[in-house]
Amino acid sequence: MIQPTSVFLKTQPRLQNRSQNYQYLIKILDAFFMRVKVDASLPHESMREEFNLYLIDSTDAHWKDLLPAELVQLAKQHLVVIFNADANAICEKNLLLNGIKGVFFADQSPEDIFAGLVRVINGELFFSRKSISTTFNHMLSAMSRSQFNASNDSVNTDIDLSLLTKREKSVIHLLAQGASNRDIAERLNISDHTVKTHLYSAFKKTASRNRVELANWAQNYMAVSLSLQNTQ
Repeated sequence: MIQPTSVFLKTQPRLQNRSQNYQYLIKILDAFFMRVKVDASLPHESMREEFNLYLIDSTDAHWKDLLPAELVQLAKQHLVVIFNADANAICEKNLLLNGIKGVFFADQSPEDIFAGLVRVINGELFFSRKSISTTFNHMLSAMSRSQFNASNDSVNTDIDLSLLTKREKSVIHLLAQGASNRDIAERLNISDHTVKTHLYSAFKKTASRNRVELANWAQNYMAVSLSLQNTQ
């Protein structure tokens, strides 16, 4: 059964009118849902409760290892589904672990997407059975490791944020948004070498072994969804 739902479709301006399938999908949504809004930017946080479902276009996105912090935060509060995905640019397990409810690939038809959305609205996940099984096993393994670490008091997640410099926080903030080293260097007007130096220091201070662990740490312990002005 289709519940009364308001849908927000986050698209990309230059791609919105690229195909008949895209326009057909929007027409299907308009026909079956109470409200459909299409925009290149997410609504302001104060207005996000107006929509029950967020459909995010992932064309040209590279989310194999990291998801943008804004997307992770959105998925904590709302139903979020990814579409136009490239199988080589996303990781279904990563999407599941970050609260995404479903993923549709670029070759799937508007009818298939609509049918999947109905299932998501009615409380199901729309992922391959293999991905759900793999993710479930990963979670069980992580829970076992967490219990072992807790019993041995070997992991300390209560890291004092004051240990991080303002510039390190800025670098971590951008990393958690999915930025590359080059993107971070351009945004902060520093060299690639300086970015690597800050990252290496942040790895040590947060007990992170790599970029993915540092980004996950930031999304759990830093307000990475806030404006970058807070960390500069």
